[in-house]
Amino acid sequence: LDWDRQVSGAPVVESQAQAKAIQDAYDAARKAYADQNLEECVRLYDIIVQLDPKSFVWYERRGQVLVDANRFEEALKDFEKAEALTPAQYKSVGLLANKGLAHEGLYMWRDALDDYNQAIEIGGSIGNKYPYVLNSRGNVYAALGEWGRAREDYLASAAIFQESRILSSAIFAQGNAALMLTQLGEDDRAIRELKAAARRGPASIDFRAAIAALQWNLGQREQAASVWHDACVNIRSGQLRSNGPTYDSCGDFADKDWLLKIRRWPPRLTTLMDTFLQELAADERERLAS
Repeated sequence: LDWDRQVSGAPVVESQAQAKAIQDAYDAARKAYADQNLEECVRLYDIIVQLDPKSFVWYERRGQVLVDANRFEEALKDFEKAEALTPAQYKSVGLLANKGLAHEGLYMWRDALDDYNQAIEIGGSIGNKYPYVLNSRGNVYAALGEWGRAREDYLASAAIFQESRILSSAIFAQGNAALMLTQLGEDDRAIRELKAAARRGPASIDFRAAIAALQWNLGQREQAASVWHDACVNIRSGQLRSNGPTYDSCGDFADKDWLLKIRRWPPRLTTLMDTFLQELAADERERLAS
């Protein structure tokens, strides 16, 4: 959420007292967001909207917070209100991107795709590149079963992140691109690319879990078990870098719903992981019984 980006919808205020009340609430909303107190942030934006109901910027920003709070239907209402109040020639890439996220949250893939396409087109027309939007569009293409297009977007996103030196995001997008190969039946190539991503993200469980499932399916059982053990005993955290965000933990990979809907693994790889974990557990029970 870019609190300081410039927008053309200046607040419509009628007095210094009103302007001060809006600024105070806005400052408090910024702090609440920084503290990830999203409900308080939304409450403060409610106050601002009441004070300045004709300025689209507040609906857009409240909508962004509602997306983060997974209140997608409410977010879409705010985005629609913001769009209704904006000048005809004005388009907000941030609004379109967040609108796409809200549509994704409601599994409205075609609507999300339209939002991301518009955001990318507008960005391109002014010479800007938006790797986060490309990665999100890749997610939508994957949800629609368009694995080749998803891979193209992930690769493009990874390249821009790499160029911008946002390395953790570049590694994650690189791994996403590799995962698409598993649905396309290119397992050996997927393993090579996942290993390359794993070398760059030494604390990632996700890449190693995928490698283990693929190797197990290829009959490389000892290698697969070793990779899984390394990920889940020696790493565990799921962090791509020290003090970075945690993307996954070993227990998550037993949850097919999480893999498909949250992590966005392709269906075939999700099935391979389920088979791998079940057969690995059976082997362990047999070993202990012997």
